[in-house]
Amino acid sequence: MSLRRYNPYYRWLFPWLLDRVSGAVADERSELLRQAQGLVLEIGAGTGSSFHCYGDAMDRLIALEPDIAVMQLARQQLAKLPSDMQAKTALLLADAQSIPLADNSVDTLVSFLVLCSVPQPEQALAEMHRVLKEEGQLLFFEHVLADDPAIQRWQQRLNPLWHRCAGGCQLNRQTAELIQQAGFSLQDYERYKHHAFPRLVGQLVSGRAVKGRA
Repeated sequence: MSLRRYNPYYRWLFPWLLDRVSGAVADERSELLRQAQGLVLEIGAGTGSSFHCYGDAMDRLIALEPDIAVMQLARQQLAKLPSDMQAKTALLLADAQSIPLADNSVDTLVSFLVLCSVPQPEQALAEMHRVLKEEGQLLFFEHVLADDPAIQRWQQRLNPLWHRCAGGCQLNRQTAELIQQAGFSLQDYERYKHHAFPRLVGQLVSGRAVKGRA
């Protein structure tokens, strides 16, 4: 079990930072999550700030989160939502690198600013690929290594300090390529710079990937 639960930074400040970031991209997140359908697994659901974004096409939501303190905040957030949303939602304390769900059991996966921080993104994506049904969809929104070489150099220099202060977040991952290497086909894919984010984390990739389609 993670020692973060005993660290005041991760118990109080880090969840607050998560919510601040979520607020800055609220429109993008809502637009992306409206595409979710069927049985949805959200990887790294955080404090539950995304729960209200899902539409009627979602039948059931499994919100996976590895951190106990953050999960407690997600439980409080869920309690504020309408009873039908509460009935559809299950909170799952687990690691994305070892998902306790059956093969080919999920219709939609959601990864929103998560693959930057898992220790082994290849393993997490392999698990996500395993639990997703054939032709199921992965909805993703992630910050990645910048296109600008000057910003790339700063990302590489600062990354050792950054990831220790930001919950394991890495500045220099190439997540779109990792998604493809895991066996997903990118659909409706966009790479752009976000005006509300600092340059170090301003390069984003967002879109939809599908399992089992060339």
